[in-house]
Amino acid sequence: MTTWTASVGDVLDLEADALICSANPSLNLSGGVGGALLLRYGQPMQECLHEWLRKSGLQSASPGMAVAVPGGAAPYRVVIHAVAIDAFYDSSAEIIAQAYRSALAEASRVGCKAIAAACLACGYGRVGPSVFAAGIRPHVRHAVPGVDRIEFRSMDADIIRAVQSELAAGDSEQSLAAESR
Repeated sequence: MTTWTASVGDVLDLEADALICSANPSLNLSGGVGGALLLRYGQPMQECLHEWLRKSGLQSASPGMAVAVPGGAAPYRVVIHAVAIDAFYDSSAEIIAQAYRSALAEASRVGCKAIAAACLACGYGRVGPSVFAAGIRPHVRHAVPGVDRIEFRSMDADIIRAVQSELAAGDSEQSLAAESR
């Protein structure tokens, strides 16, 4: 069973096997969590992402894609860069849901037990709490194979309150389903 939680703070302060962070379609670590990764841990992760683009034959990553690279100097086994915006930094609940679907599948595939998850598209992507909550809704009601713990983290208290409400609604639905059995 996967435990889902949410808290206010810096996602880079969480201990986890994997970090899910927002990425732009160019996979440039230019702002938000990606920019903080670049400042804290240096250029190698950026080089790895650009190498991934070259090897894939793509000029950019499509919205909904997730690109996993080794954590390198960062304290994560893997960092999963999830593209939850388009080239104009627009997003939607559907794109957010697809980006998390891709990222969670990758974390599960590589055997991560604990995941620190940034709130995708909530910074430069400019989505509000209700859109973000709708984007995570398809996931927080289900276990992720092999994953024990996922914690959403943001500096934006309104986003975290929306996530906590979504998690509570999912818990209520699961309790009602269990009682009806």
